Amino acid sequence: MKVSTVHQTFFCDVMLGSLAKHLRMLGIDTKYSRSISESTLIKTSLEENRTILTRRTRFLKLKKPAPFCFINSNNPETQLKEVIKHFNILPDALEPFSLCLLCNRALEEVDKNLVENKVPDYVFNTIEKFSQCSVCGRIYWQGTHYKNMSKRVLDLLQGKR
Repeated sequence: MKVSTVHQTFFCDVMLGSLAKHLRMLGIDTKYSRSISESTLIKTSLEENRTILTRRTRFLKLKKPAPFCFINSNNPETQLKEVIKHFNILPDALEPFSLCLLCNRALEEVDKNLVENKVPDYVFNTIEKFSQCSVCGRIYWQGTHYKNMSKRVLDLLQGKR
């Protein structure tokens, strides 16, 4: 699978783990760490040219230490809408389901035989295509969860959610 063509990259602070997962689901390069210090978050964002997404009001008082966007909502789907609108992210630039939801790395197609005994028997017997993260090893396939997530993504991009 290809890596997203969205040029904006993000680093979600500790308060925005669900948002990070939603952005990754859309194929947007988004780092996240539960245990990163504020100074490391800023340093890493500057080094990697990432915009910090935060709910910390403290960032509003700082003298712009790094590019950041304050997220108003507590709801992850509303947060996602805020980011899409604020950064004018267009649906055509997105490649949903191209990144690992856990570690943000590009997924690669993997031969079905290599996932035998690593996925449930029913999944192995009914699904033909699998992708895997080369870093954490998580395996992905287009089952019912994928269909539900695809509908959520489509609805979101069409403004139905």
